[in-house]
Amino acid sequence: MNAETQGAAQPAAAAVVDVRDLVKVFGTHRALDGLSFAIAPGEIVALLGSNGAGKSTLIGCLLGFLLPGSGTVSIWGQEAGALDALRRARMGYVPQAMNAFGSFRVGQLIAYLGGFYASVPQAPDPALLAWADLDPAARVGRLSGGQKQRLAIVLALRHRPDFLILDEPVASLDPQARRDFMALLDEYCARTGACVLMSSHILSDLEKVATRALFMARGRIVHDTPMERFRRATRWIVPAGDGGAAPPTGPAGPIADRLPAPLTCLGRDAATGALLVDGWDDRLADALQAAFAHPVSVRHPDLEAAFLEITR
Repeated sequence: MNAETQGAAQPAAAAVVDVRDLVKVFGTHRALDGLSFAIAPGEIVALLGSNGAGKSTLIGCLLGFLLPGSGTVSIWGQEAGALDALRRARMGYVPQAMNAFGSFRVGQLIAYLGGFYASVPQAPDPALLAWADLDPAARVGRLSGGQKQRLAIVLALRHRPDFLILDEPVASLDPQARRDFMALLDEYCARTGACVLMSSHILSDLEKVATRALFMARGRIVHDTPMERFRRATRWIVPAGDGGAAPPTGPAGPIADRLPAPLTCLGRDAATGALLVDGWDDRLADALQAAFAHPVSVRHPDLEAAFLEITR
């Protein structure tokens, strides 16, 4: 069973987003089950979870579209469902699909929506428009899926937001457009201090830019880790030889119980006996070998492999 951990929330005064003990129930289904986390300025947070994990419900609560059953969701110190106009104007949102505004022309829509934000420059960021590569005279309803997604990103960034919520923003983009957008997003956050919560199933893209990962399963956050720590301290502990070389139990009890401190088990691959652990340090190599009666090797996981194990 995966180790369930709640990330330590940032102090409320420093956080853009502050979620405390969030519960949301639909009928008999507990979609969110006691979430607590915070997002600080400048963070790019990857929201990872399988379909049905609760990601869309969480995003709905952050946007104020859904009200908590219990707990709180605060953005810049104000309840998300009751944000004033100034705070809401500092947010940007990219939905999974853009199906509205079909009768508008691209340039007309960008100018029209920009008019709702009196404090932003008259023209969008030229680099953003160059990346989107859209004909201003084209009808929105006649754009391809990828073009609509690029337009949705332009609209979300048009007013220079301080907090971006991105829900599968690159799913319909080609590889080059995805790569260029991730670079643009990274540069934008570094330059402005904006923070991002991004849900995507293209984990290789998230791994390039995310500063932190929130793993969700069954309505809960089961692991919360800075990406720097993930790269440095998350490892596979792999039995040598074939998949049957590592017994699930041993003289000291279950195999995970024999891990030397401070290693904690995030999951176990039943087919190979490999353990996914957090807290790795190269100085633990000798203690690790001494803890097991058979040889083991240590390997780096990528984000996708960790996701599959942690959210199992």
